[in-house]
Amino acid sequence: MTPSRTRPSPSPAETPAEPPAKPAPIAGRARTIALVAVLVGLLLDLLDIVIVNVALPTIQEEIGATSSDMQWMVGGYTLAFATMLVTGGRLGDIYGRKKIFIIGMVGFAAASLVAGIAANPEQLIVARFVQGGMGALMVPQVLSILQVMYPPQERGRAFSALSVVFAVGTVAGPIVGALLTAVDIAGLTWRTIFLVNLPIAAVCLFITAKLVPESKGESAQRLDVKGAILVGLGMLLLVFPLIQGPEQGWPAWTLISLVASLLAFAALVAVQRRQTESPLIPISLFSHRSFRGGLAVSLLFMSGVMPFFLVNTLYLQFGQGFSVIKAGLIGVLWGFAVPLFTAISARHITPKLGRLGLQLGLVMLIAAMAILITVINQFDTITPWALAPGLILGGAGMGMTFAPLLTYTLNDVPLDSAGAASGVFNTVQQMGAAIGIALSSMVFFIALAVQSPAVGDDLRNTVREELTARGVPVAAVDAAADSARACFDERIKAANPEADVAACRAVASQSGADVADRHDELQFIANRTAYQQTTVRALVYQIVVFALAIAASFLLPRRVEHQG
Repeated sequence: MTPSRTRPSPSPAETPAEPPAKPAPIAGRARTIALVAVLVGLLLDLLDIVIVNVALPTIQEEIGATSSDMQWMVGGYTLAFATMLVTGGRLGDIYGRKKIFIIGMVGFAAASLVAGIAANPEQLIVARFVQGGMGALMVPQVLSILQVMYPPQERGRAFSALSVVFAVGTVAGPIVGALLTAVDIAGLTWRTIFLVNLPIAAVCLFITAKLVPESKGESAQRLDVKGAILVGLGMLLLVFPLIQGPEQGWPAWTLISLVASLLAFAALVAVQRRQTESPLIPISLFSHRSFRGGLAVSLLFMSGVMPFFLVNTLYLQFGQGFSVIKAGLIGVLWGFAVPLFTAISARHITPKLGRLGLQLGLVMLIAAMAILITVINQFDTITPWALAPGLILGGAGMGMTFAPLLTYTLNDVPLDSAGAASGVFNTVQQMGAAIGIALSSMVFFIALAVQSPAVGDDLRNTVREELTARGVPVAAVDAAADSARACFDERIKAANPEADVAACRAVASQSGADVADRHDELQFIANRTAYQQTTVRALVYQIVVFALAIAASFLLPRRVEHQG
Protein backbone atom coordinates (compact mmCIF):
# COMPACT_ATOMS: atom_id res chain seq x y z
CA MET A 1 0.00 0.00 0.00
CA THR A 2 1.31 3.43 -0.87
CA PRO A 3 0.54 6.22 1.59
CA SER A 4 -0.81 9.47 0.22
CA ARG A 5 0.29 12.88 1.41
CA THR A 6 -1.52 14.70 4.18
CA ARG A 7 -0.81 17.96 2.38
CA PRO A 8 -2.98 19.01 -0.62
CA SER A 9 -2.64 16.79 -3.65
CA PRO A 10 -0.42 18.19 -6.42
CA SER A 11 -1.82 19.02 -9.79
CA PRO A 12 -1.38 16.50 -12.61
CA ALA A 13 1.44 18.59 -14.02
CA GLU A 14 3.27 18.43 -10.68
CA THR A 15 2.82 14.71 -10.19
CA PRO A 16 5.89 12.74 -11.32
CA ALA A 17 4.96 10.18 -13.89
CA GLU A 18 5.69 6.59 -12.88
CA PRO A 19 7.48 4.47 -15.47
CA PRO A 20 5.28 1.98 -17.24
CA ALA A 21 5.10 -1.40 -15.55
CA LYS A 22 7.25 -4.05 -17.15
CA PRO A 23 5.70 -7.46 -17.73
CA ALA A 24 6.57 -9.98 -15.06
CA PRO A 25 9.29 -12.32 -16.38
CA ILE A 26 7.72 -15.29 -14.60
CA ALA A 27 4.18 -16.02 -13.48
CA GLY A 28 1.95 -18.66 -11.99
CA ARG A 29 3.35 -21.48 -9.87
CA ALA A 30 6.97 -20.72 -10.80
CA ARG A 31 6.64 -17.18 -9.49
CA THR A 32 5.06 -18.41 -6.25
CA ILE A 33 7.90 -20.87 -5.72
CA ALA A 34 10.44 -18.10 -6.38
CA LEU A 35 8.63 -15.86 -3.89
CA VAL A 36 8.75 -18.55 -1.22
CA ALA A 37 12.47 -19.15 -1.83
CA VAL A 38 13.36 -15.46 -1.50
CA LEU A 39 11.19 -15.02 1.62
CA VAL A 40 12.62 -18.15 3.26
CA GLY A 41 16.09 -16.76 2.64
CA LEU A 42 14.98 -13.52 4.29
CA LEU A 43 13.46 -15.46 7.18
CA LEU A 44 16.74 -17.32 7.80
CA ASP A 45 18.51 -14.01 8.14
CA LEU A 46 15.91 -12.50 10.47
CA LEU A 47 15.82 -15.59 12.67
CA ASP A 48 19.59 -15.62 13.08
CA ILE A 49 19.59 -12.08 14.45
CA VAL A 50 18.21 -13.38 17.78
CA ILE A 51 18.20 -17.19 17.48
CA VAL A 52 21.35 -17.44 19.55
CA ASN A 53 19.75 -15.78 22.62
CA VAL A 54 18.04 -18.83 24.03
CA ALA A 55 21.10 -21.06 23.49
CA LEU A 56 23.53 -18.76 25.33
CA PRO A 57 23.64 -20.81 28.56
CA THR A 58 24.38 -24.00 26.63
CA ILE A 59 27.00 -22.26 24.47
CA GLN A 60 28.61 -20.81 27.59
CA GLU A 61 28.81 -24.20 29.24
CA GLU A 62 30.28 -26.00 26.24
CA ILE A 63 32.86 -23.51 24.97
CA GLY A 64 33.45 -21.32 28.04
CA ALA A 65 32.03 -17.98 26.89
CA THR A 66 32.20 -14.95 29.19
CA SER A 67 29.38 -12.43 29.64
CA SER A 68 31.18 -10.14 27.16
CA ASP A 69 31.45 -13.00 24.66
CA MET A 70 27.71 -13.62 24.94
CA GLN A 71 26.97 -9.96 24.26
CA TRP A 72 29.17 -10.07 21.14
CA MET A 73 27.48 -13.27 19.94
CA VAL A 74 24.20 -11.36 19.94
CA GLY A 75 25.37 -7.84 19.15
CA GLY A 76 28.08 -8.69 16.62
CA TYR A 77 25.58 -10.05 14.11
CA THR A 78 23.34 -7.00 14.45
CA LEU A 79 26.27 -4.60 14.26
CA ALA A 80 27.56 -6.08 10.99
CA PHE A 81 24.01 -6.31 9.61
CA ALA A 82 23.20 -2.66 10.37
CA THR A 83 26.57 -1.42 9.14
CA MET A 84 26.27 -3.11 5.74
CA LEU A 85 22.57 -2.69 4.91
CA VAL A 86 22.72 0.51 2.85
CA THR A 87 25.90 -0.62 1.14
CA GLY A 88 24.36 -4.00 0.39
CA GLY A 89 21.38 -2.34 -1.25
CA ARG A 90 23.57 -0.14 -3.40
CA LEU A 91 25.69 -3.11 -4.51
CA GLY A 92 22.49 -4.78 -5.73
CA ASP A 93 21.63 -1.69 -7.79
CA ILE A 94 25.08 -1.71 -9.39
CA TYR A 95 25.88 -5.38 -9.94
CA GLY A 96 22.45 -7.02 -9.95
CA ARG A 97 20.05 -7.80 -7.11
CA LYS A 98 19.81 -11.52 -7.82
CA LYS A 99 23.60 -11.83 -8.02
CA ILE A 100 24.18 -10.01 -4.71
CA PHE A 101 21.36 -11.99 -3.05
CA ILE A 102 23.03 -15.25 -4.12
CA ILE A 103 26.47 -14.07 -2.96
CA GLY A 104 24.96 -13.10 0.38
CA MET A 105 23.21 -16.46 0.73
CA VAL A 106 26.40 -18.43 -0.08
CA GLY A 107 28.39 -16.37 2.42
CA PHE A 108 25.65 -16.72 5.03
CA ALA A 109 25.62 -20.50 4.66
CA ALA A 110 29.43 -20.68 4.90
CA ALA A 111 29.43 -18.55 8.05
CA SER A 112 26.69 -20.76 9.50
CA LEU A 113 28.90 -23.79 8.94
CA VAL A 114 31.82 -22.13 10.74
CA ALA A 115 29.52 -21.12 13.62
CA GLY A 116 28.18 -24.66 13.86
CA ILE A 117 31.64 -26.19 14.26
CA ALA A 118 33.18 -23.37 16.35
CA ALA A 119 35.50 -24.69 19.07
CA ASN A 120 35.81 -21.45 21.07
CA PRO A 121 33.96 -18.16 21.61
CA GLU A 122 36.27 -16.21 19.31
CA GLN A 123 35.49 -18.42 16.31
CA LEU A 124 31.77 -18.18 16.97
CA ILE A 125 31.89 -14.38 17.31
CA VAL A 126 33.77 -14.00 14.02
CA ALA A 127 31.27 -16.30 12.29
CA ARG A 128 28.40 -14.22 13.68
CA PHE A 129 29.96 -11.04 12.28
CA VAL A 130 30.27 -12.64 8.84
CA GLN A 131 26.69 -13.92 9.05
CA GLY A 132 25.48 -10.40 9.75
CA GLY A 133 27.45 -8.92 6.87
CA MET A 134 26.22 -11.54 4.43
CA GLY A 135 22.66 -11.07 5.66
CA ALA A 136 23.00 -7.37 4.87
CA LEU A 137 23.75 -8.31 1.26
CA MET A 138 20.59 -10.44 1.09
CA VAL A 139 17.88 -8.41 2.82
CA PRO A 140 17.93 -5.16 0.77
CA GLN A 141 17.49 -7.13 -2.46
CA VAL A 142 14.21 -8.77 -1.44
CA LEU A 143 11.90 -5.78 -1.96
CA SER A 144 13.48 -4.96 -5.34
CA ILE A 145 13.22 -8.60 -6.47
CA LEU A 146 9.52 -8.69 -5.57
CA GLN A 147 8.93 -5.47 -7.50
CA VAL A 148 10.50 -7.04 -10.58
CA MET A 149 8.57 -10.32 -10.27
CA TYR A 150 5.16 -8.72 -9.62
CA PRO A 151 3.53 -5.93 -11.62
CA PRO A 152 2.05 -3.12 -9.46
CA GLN A 153 -1.50 -4.45 -9.51
CA GLU A 154 -0.36 -7.85 -8.17
CA ARG A 155 2.09 -6.80 -5.47
CA GLY A 156 -0.39 -6.63 -2.61
CA ARG A 157 -0.24 -10.31 -1.62
CA ALA A 158 3.52 -10.51 -2.09
CA PHE A 159 4.05 -7.51 0.19
CA SER A 160 1.59 -8.94 2.72
CA ALA A 161 3.65 -12.12 2.81
CA LEU A 162 6.78 -9.99 3.21
CA SER A 163 5.24 -8.19 6.22
CA VAL A 164 4.35 -11.49 7.89
CA VAL A 165 7.89 -12.80 7.37
CA PHE A 166 9.36 -9.66 8.93
CA ALA A 167 7.01 -9.90 11.92
CA VAL A 168 7.50 -13.64 12.47
CA GLY A 169 11.25 -13.49 11.88
CA THR A 170 11.66 -10.76 14.47
CA VAL A 171 10.21 -12.82 17.33
CA ALA A 172 10.54 -16.47 16.33
CA GLY A 173 14.33 -16.77 16.69
CA PRO A 174 14.35 -17.71 20.41
CA ILE A 175 11.53 -20.18 19.90
CA VAL A 176 13.21 -21.95 16.98
CA GLY A 177 16.53 -21.83 18.82
CA ALA A 178 14.99 -23.46 21.88
CA LEU A 179 13.40 -26.26 19.88
CA LEU A 180 16.55 -27.04 17.90
CA THR A 181 18.76 -26.94 21.00
CA ALA A 182 16.41 -29.10 23.07
CA VAL A 183 15.94 -31.75 20.36
CA ASP A 184 19.74 -32.22 20.41
CA ILE A 185 20.07 -33.84 17.01
CA ALA A 186 23.09 -36.18 16.93
CA GLY A 187 24.38 -34.63 20.15
CA LEU A 188 24.95 -31.27 18.45
CA THR A 189 22.86 -29.27 21.00
CA TRP A 190 23.22 -25.54 20.18
CA ARG A 191 25.20 -26.17 17.00
CA THR A 192 22.00 -27.26 15.25
CA ILE A 193 20.70 -23.67 15.22
CA PHE A 194 23.46 -22.82 12.74
CA LEU A 195 23.89 -26.07 10.82
CA VAL A 196 20.18 -26.25 9.95
CA ASN A 197 20.74 -23.21 7.72
CA LEU A 198 22.83 -25.24 5.27
CA PRO A 199 20.19 -27.48 3.64
CA ILE A 200 17.61 -24.69 3.65
CA ALA A 201 20.06 -22.27 2.03
CA ALA A 202 20.97 -24.87 -0.58
CA VAL A 203 17.33 -25.24 -1.66
CA CYS A 204 16.81 -21.46 -1.70
CA LEU A 205 19.93 -20.98 -3.79
CA PHE A 206 18.87 -23.58 -6.36
CA ILE A 207 15.40 -22.05 -6.78
CA THR A 208 16.72 -18.48 -6.84
CA ALA A 209 19.29 -19.30 -9.51
CA LYS A 210 16.66 -21.06 -11.66
CA LEU A 211 13.60 -18.83 -11.27
CA VAL A 212 14.35 -15.38 -9.89
CA PRO A 213 14.91 -12.74 -12.60
CA GLU A 214 17.96 -10.48 -12.55
CA SER A 215 17.60 -6.72 -12.30
CA LYS A 216 19.75 -3.64 -11.75
CA GLY A 217 19.27 0.06 -11.11
CA GLU A 218 17.84 2.18 -13.92
CA SER A 219 21.11 4.04 -14.43
CA ALA A 220 24.75 3.17 -13.92
CA GLN A 221 25.86 3.92 -10.37
CA ARG A 222 29.03 3.61 -8.38
CA LEU A 223 29.48 2.74 -4.75
CA ASP A 224 30.03 5.67 -2.40
CA VAL A 225 33.08 4.13 -0.72
CA LYS A 226 33.68 7.05 1.64
CA GLY A 227 30.10 6.92 2.88
CA ALA A 228 30.21 3.15 3.39
CA ILE A 229 33.46 3.38 5.36
CA LEU A 230 32.15 6.20 7.57
CA VAL A 231 28.90 4.35 8.35
CA GLY A 232 30.83 1.25 9.36
CA LEU A 233 33.40 3.20 11.36
CA GLY A 234 30.75 5.21 13.21
CA MET A 235 28.78 2.11 14.18
CA LEU A 236 31.89 0.25 15.32
CA LEU A 237 33.09 3.17 17.45
CA LEU A 238 29.63 3.46 19.00
CA VAL A 239 28.72 -0.14 19.79
CA PHE A 240 32.12 -1.63 20.64
CA PRO A 241 32.63 0.40 23.85
CA LEU A 242 29.01 -0.20 24.90
CA ILE A 243 29.68 -3.93 24.86
CA GLN A 244 33.22 -3.94 26.28
CA GLY A 245 32.89 -1.00 28.70
CA PRO A 246 31.02 -2.73 31.55
CA GLU A 247 33.34 -5.73 31.43
CA GLN A 248 36.48 -3.58 31.68
CA GLY A 249 35.22 -0.94 34.12
CA TRP A 250 34.80 1.84 31.52
CA PRO A 251 38.44 2.70 30.79
CA ALA A 252 39.26 5.99 29.08
CA TRP A 253 39.33 4.45 25.60
CA THR A 254 35.61 3.62 25.76
CA LEU A 255 34.67 7.27 26.28
CA ILE A 256 37.10 8.35 23.56
CA SER A 257 35.50 5.82 21.20
CA LEU A 258 31.99 7.13 21.92
CA VAL A 259 33.08 10.69 21.17
CA ALA A 260 34.88 9.51 18.03
CA SER A 261 31.67 7.84 16.83
CA LEU A 262 29.95 11.23 16.86
CA LEU A 263 32.81 12.68 14.82
CA ALA A 264 32.53 9.82 12.31
CA PHE A 265 28.79 10.39 11.87
CA ALA A 266 29.37 14.14 11.53
CA ALA A 267 31.95 13.43 8.84
CA LEU A 268 29.42 11.15 7.12
CA VAL A 269 26.88 13.98 7.00
CA ALA A 270 29.50 16.37 5.59
CA VAL A 271 30.60 13.87 2.94
CA GLN A 272 27.02 13.08 1.92
CA ARG A 273 26.21 16.77 1.59
CA ARG A 274 29.05 17.18 -0.94
CA GLN A 275 28.34 13.89 -2.74
CA THR A 276 26.37 14.85 -5.83
CA GLU A 277 26.72 11.55 -7.72
CA SER A 278 25.07 8.48 -6.18
CA PRO A 279 25.40 9.31 -2.48
CA LEU A 280 25.08 6.43 -0.06
CA ILE A 281 22.42 8.32 1.94
CA PRO A 282 20.68 11.23 0.14
CA ILE A 283 20.67 14.09 2.65
CA SER A 284 17.53 15.53 1.04
CA LEU A 285 15.51 12.75 2.69
CA PHE A 286 16.01 14.37 6.07
CA SER A 287 14.25 17.54 4.99
CA HIS A 288 10.94 15.72 5.46
CA ARG A 289 9.55 15.96 8.98
CA SER A 290 7.65 12.67 8.74
CA PHE A 291 10.79 10.83 7.65
CA ARG A 292 12.84 12.25 10.52
CA GLY A 293 10.09 11.42 12.99
CA GLY A 294 9.66 7.91 11.62
CA LEU A 295 13.37 7.22 11.93
CA ALA A 296 13.36 8.48 15.51
CA VAL A 297 10.42 6.23 16.43
CA SER A 298 11.99 3.26 14.66
CA LEU A 299 15.33 3.77 16.41
CA LEU A 300 13.70 3.95 19.84
CA PHE A 301 11.16 1.20 19.18
CA MET A 302 13.82 -1.29 18.09
CA SER A 303 16.12 -0.15 20.93
CA GLY A 304 13.40 -1.17 23.36
CA VAL A 305 11.75 -4.22 21.86
CA MET A 306 14.71 -6.23 20.58
CA PRO A 307 16.67 -6.31 23.88
CA PHE A 308 13.58 -7.63 25.65
CA PHE A 309 14.14 -11.10 24.21
CA LEU A 310 17.70 -11.18 25.59
CA VAL A 311 16.62 -9.91 29.03
CA ASN A 312 13.73 -12.37 29.15
CA THR A 313 16.02 -15.27 28.25
CA LEU A 314 18.58 -14.35 30.91
CA TYR A 315 15.89 -14.05 33.56
CA LEU A 316 14.07 -17.29 32.76
CA GLN A 317 17.16 -19.47 32.33
CA PHE A 318 19.64 -17.92 34.75
CA GLY A 319 17.20 -16.51 37.29
CA GLN A 320 14.44 -19.12 37.28
CA GLY A 321 16.42 -22.16 36.15
CA PHE A 322 14.16 -22.85 33.16
CA SER A 323 15.36 -25.28 30.54
CA VAL A 324 16.12 -24.05 27.03
CA ILE A 325 12.92 -25.56 25.65
CA LYS A 326 10.70 -24.19 28.42
CA ALA A 327 12.11 -20.68 28.06
CA GLY A 328 11.68 -20.84 24.29
CA LEU A 329 8.12 -22.12 24.39
CA ILE A 330 7.12 -19.34 26.77
CA GLY A 331 8.19 -16.97 23.99
CA VAL A 332 5.41 -18.41 21.83
CA LEU A 333 2.97 -16.30 23.86
CA TRP A 334 4.65 -13.14 22.60
CA GLY A 335 5.40 -14.51 19.14
CA PHE A 336 1.81 -15.58 18.47
CA ALA A 337 0.45 -12.11 19.13
CA VAL A 338 2.87 -10.22 16.85
CA PRO A 339 1.75 -11.36 13.36
CA LEU A 340 -1.90 -11.44 14.48
CA PHE A 341 -1.89 -7.81 15.60
CA THR A 342 0.34 -6.78 12.69
CA ALA A 343 -2.46 -7.86 10.36
CA ILE A 344 -5.22 -6.35 12.54
CA SER A 345 -3.37 -3.05 12.77
CA ALA A 346 -2.68 -2.82 9.03
CA ARG A 347 -6.24 -3.68 8.00
CA HIS A 348 -8.43 -2.13 10.67
CA ILE A 349 -6.75 -0.04 13.37
CA THR A 350 -4.34 2.21 11.46
CA PRO A 351 -6.87 3.16 8.74
CA LYS A 352 -9.33 4.24 11.47
CA LEU A 353 -7.09 5.68 14.18
CA GLY A 354 -4.08 6.82 12.18
CA ARG A 355 -1.10 7.81 14.29
CA LEU A 356 -3.05 7.06 17.47
CA GLY A 357 -3.01 3.36 16.59
CA LEU A 358 0.79 3.32 16.53
CA GLN A 359 0.91 5.22 19.81
CA LEU A 360 -1.55 2.75 21.31
CA GLY A 361 0.86 -0.05 20.39
CA LEU A 362 3.69 1.70 22.26
CA VAL A 363 1.42 2.23 25.28
CA MET A 364 0.59 -1.48 25.22
CA LEU A 365 4.32 -2.27 25.28
CA ILE A 366 4.78 -0.03 28.32
CA ALA A 367 1.81 -1.68 30.03
CA ALA A 368 3.26 -5.11 29.23
CA MET A 369 6.60 -4.21 30.83
CA ALA A 370 4.75 -2.88 33.91
CA ILE A 371 2.74 -6.11 34.20
CA LEU A 372 5.90 -8.22 33.93
CA ILE A 373 7.62 -6.10 36.58
CA THR A 374 4.64 -6.64 38.92
CA VAL A 375 4.66 -10.39 38.33
CA ILE A 376 8.42 -10.68 38.87
CA ASN A 377 8.20 -8.69 42.10
CA GLN A 378 5.21 -10.65 43.38
CA PHE A 379 6.23 -14.23 42.64
CA ASP A 380 9.54 -15.85 43.53
CA THR A 381 8.75 -18.87 41.37
CA ILE A 382 7.41 -17.86 37.97
CA THR A 383 4.94 -19.90 35.93
CA PRO A 384 4.07 -19.45 32.26
CA TRP A 385 0.51 -18.54 33.28
CA ALA A 386 1.78 -15.68 35.43
CA LEU A 387 3.82 -14.30 32.53
CA ALA A 388 1.13 -14.84 29.88
CA PRO A 389 -0.81 -11.53 30.22
CA GLY A 390 2.33 -9.40 29.96
CA LEU A 391 3.82 -11.41 27.09
CA ILE A 392 0.63 -11.49 25.03
CA LEU A 393 0.06 -7.77 25.56
CA GLY A 394 3.68 -7.04 24.63
CA GLY A 395 3.42 -9.07 21.42
CA ALA A 396 0.20 -7.29 20.53
CA GLY A 397 1.81 -3.91 21.15
CA MET A 398 4.79 -4.84 19.00
CA GLY A 399 2.50 -5.90 16.15
CA MET A 400 0.44 -2.70 16.45
CA THR A 401 3.60 -0.58 16.30
CA PHE A 402 5.48 -2.59 13.68
CA ALA A 403 2.75 -2.52 11.04
CA PRO A 404 2.37 1.24 10.38
CA LEU A 405 5.95 2.39 10.97
CA LEU A 406 7.17 2.07 7.38
CA THR A 407 4.04 3.70 5.97
CA TYR A 408 4.32 6.69 8.27
CA THR A 409 8.06 7.09 7.78
CA LEU A 410 7.68 7.28 4.00
CA ASN A 411 4.55 9.42 4.06
CA ASP A 412 6.20 12.71 3.07
CA VAL A 413 9.06 11.28 1.01
CA PRO A 414 8.85 11.96 -2.75
CA LEU A 415 8.03 8.87 -4.77
CA ASP A 416 11.33 8.97 -6.63
CA SER A 417 13.22 8.75 -3.31
CA ALA A 418 11.17 5.94 -1.77
CA GLY A 419 13.77 3.25 -2.46
CA ALA A 420 16.61 5.13 -0.81
CA ALA A 421 14.34 6.04 2.10
CA SER A 422 13.43 2.38 2.63
CA GLY A 423 17.12 1.45 2.79
CA VAL A 424 17.82 4.13 5.38
CA PHE A 425 14.73 3.06 7.35
CA ASN A 426 15.91 -0.57 7.52
CA THR A 427 19.40 0.52 8.52
CA VAL A 428 18.10 2.70 11.35
CA GLN A 429 15.95 -0.18 12.60
CA GLN A 430 18.97 -2.47 12.75
CA MET A 431 21.07 0.30 14.27
CA GLY A 432 18.40 0.64 16.95
CA ALA A 433 18.54 -3.09 17.60
CA ALA A 434 22.34 -3.05 17.88
CA ILE A 435 22.43 -0.01 20.17
CA GLY A 436 19.46 -1.27 22.19
CA ILE A 437 21.01 -4.69 22.79
CA ALA A 438 24.31 -3.08 23.79
CA LEU A 439 22.68 -0.55 26.14
CA SER A 440 20.22 -3.04 27.61
CA SER A 441 22.99 -5.58 28.20
CA MET A 442 25.04 -2.86 29.84
CA VAL A 443 22.13 -1.88 32.11
CA PHE A 444 21.44 -5.52 32.92
CA PHE A 445 24.97 -6.52 33.89
CA ILE A 446 25.69 -3.25 35.71
CA ALA A 447 22.48 -3.70 37.70
CA LEU A 448 23.42 -7.31 38.39
CA ALA A 449 26.81 -6.21 39.71
CA VAL A 450 25.21 -3.51 41.87
CA GLN A 451 22.49 -5.78 43.30
CA SER A 452 24.70 -8.79 43.97
CA PRO A 453 26.79 -7.63 46.97
CA ALA A 454 23.74 -7.10 49.19
CA VAL A 455 22.27 -10.44 48.09
CA GLY A 456 25.64 -12.11 48.76
CA ASP A 457 25.74 -10.61 52.25
CA ASP A 458 22.27 -12.00 52.97
CA LEU A 459 23.38 -15.41 51.69
CA ARG A 460 26.45 -15.41 53.93
CA ASN A 461 24.36 -14.46 56.97
CA THR A 462 21.80 -17.18 56.21
CA VAL A 463 24.50 -19.84 55.87
CA ARG A 464 26.11 -18.67 59.11
CA GLU A 465 22.77 -18.83 60.99
CA GLU A 466 21.84 -22.28 59.71
CA LEU A 467 25.25 -23.81 60.37
CA THR A 468 25.35 -22.31 63.85
CA ALA A 469 21.94 -23.82 64.57
CA ARG A 470 23.35 -27.20 63.47
CA GLY A 471 26.11 -26.91 66.06
CA VAL A 472 28.96 -26.55 63.58
CA PRO A 473 32.12 -25.07 65.18
CA VAL A 474 32.48 -21.29 64.85
CA ALA A 475 35.65 -21.44 62.74
CA ALA A 476 34.04 -23.84 60.29
CA VAL A 477 30.89 -21.70 60.20
CA ASP A 478 32.84 -18.59 59.23
CA ALA A 479 34.85 -20.43 56.58
CA ALA A 480 31.76 -22.04 55.06
CA ALA A 481 29.83 -18.75 55.08
CA ASP A 482 32.69 -16.96 53.33
CA SER A 483 33.00 -19.77 50.79
CA ALA A 484 29.25 -19.61 50.11
CA ARG A 485 29.53 -15.89 49.48
CA ALA A 486 32.56 -16.41 47.21
CA CYS A 487 30.69 -19.15 45.32
CA PHE A 488 27.79 -16.78 44.69
CA ASP A 489 30.08 -13.92 43.60
CA GLU A 490 32.04 -16.07 41.14
CA ARG A 491 28.90 -17.48 39.58
CA ILE A 492 27.41 -14.01 39.18
CA LYS A 493 30.63 -12.77 37.60
CA ALA A 494 30.65 -15.71 35.22
CA ALA A 495 26.92 -15.21 34.46
CA ASN A 496 26.45 -18.91 35.14
CA PRO A 497 24.41 -19.90 38.23
CA GLU A 498 25.64 -23.50 37.99
CA ALA A 499 29.35 -22.89 37.37
CA ASP A 500 31.57 -25.47 39.05
CA VAL A 501 33.97 -23.32 41.09
CA ALA A 502 36.25 -24.27 43.97
CA ALA A 503 34.47 -22.04 46.49
CA CYS A 504 31.19 -23.91 45.96
CA ARG A 505 32.81 -27.28 46.57
CA ALA A 506 34.58 -25.97 49.66
CA VAL A 507 31.34 -25.40 51.59
CA ALA A 508 30.65 -29.11 52.02
CA SER A 509 34.19 -29.90 53.17
CA GLN A 510 34.11 -27.06 55.69
CA SER A 511 30.70 -27.80 57.23
CA GLY A 512 29.90 -31.43 56.43
CA ALA A 513 28.64 -33.18 53.33
CA ASP A 514 25.08 -33.33 54.65
CA VAL A 515 24.61 -29.58 54.05
CA ALA A 516 25.44 -29.73 50.32
CA ASP A 517 21.81 -29.93 49.15
CA ARG A 518 20.76 -27.08 51.42
CA HIS A 519 23.67 -24.99 50.21
CA ASP A 520 22.65 -25.57 46.58
CA GLU A 521 19.12 -24.47 47.48
CA LEU A 522 20.36 -21.29 49.18
CA GLN A 523 22.58 -20.50 46.20
CA PHE A 524 19.62 -20.89 43.84
CA ILE A 525 17.46 -18.59 45.99
CA ALA A 526 20.19 -15.94 46.16
CA ASN A 527 20.79 -16.12 42.41
CA ARG A 528 17.06 -15.89 41.74
CA THR A 529 16.80 -12.81 43.95
CA ALA A 530 19.68 -11.08 42.18
CA TYR A 531 18.20 -11.77 38.74
CA GLN A 532 14.72 -10.69 39.86
CA GLN A 533 15.97 -7.30 40.97
CA THR A 534 18.17 -6.91 37.90
CA THR A 535 15.42 -7.83 35.44
CA VAL A 536 13.04 -5.33 36.99
CA ARG A 537 15.56 -2.54 36.43
CA ALA A 538 16.22 -3.65 32.87
CA LEU A 539 12.47 -3.55 32.14
CA VAL A 540 12.24 -0.05 33.63
CA TYR A 541 14.92 1.00 31.12
CA GLN A 542 12.75 -0.36 28.31
CA ILE A 543 9.71 1.53 29.61
CA VAL A 544 11.74 4.75 29.38
CA VAL A 545 12.75 3.95 25.79
CA PHE A 546 9.15 3.24 24.74
CA ALA A 547 8.02 6.49 26.39
CA LEU A 548 10.61 8.37 24.33
CA ALA A 549 9.28 6.62 21.21
CA ILE A 550 5.79 7.92 22.03
CA ALA A 551 7.18 11.45 22.31
CA ALA A 552 8.94 11.06 18.94
CA SER A 553 5.75 9.74 17.33
CA PHE A 554 4.19 13.23 17.51
CA LEU A 555 6.49 14.18 14.64
CA LEU A 556 4.47 11.85 12.42
CA PRO A 557 1.34 12.95 10.52
CA ARG A 558 -1.94 12.31 12.32
CA ARG A 559 -3.34 10.14 9.57
CA VAL A 560 -2.52 8.65 6.19
CA GLU A 561 -5.01 7.55 3.57
CA HIS A 562 -4.06 4.35 1.78
CA GLN A 563 -4.45 3.94 -1.93
CA GLY A 564 -5.13 0.81 -3.85
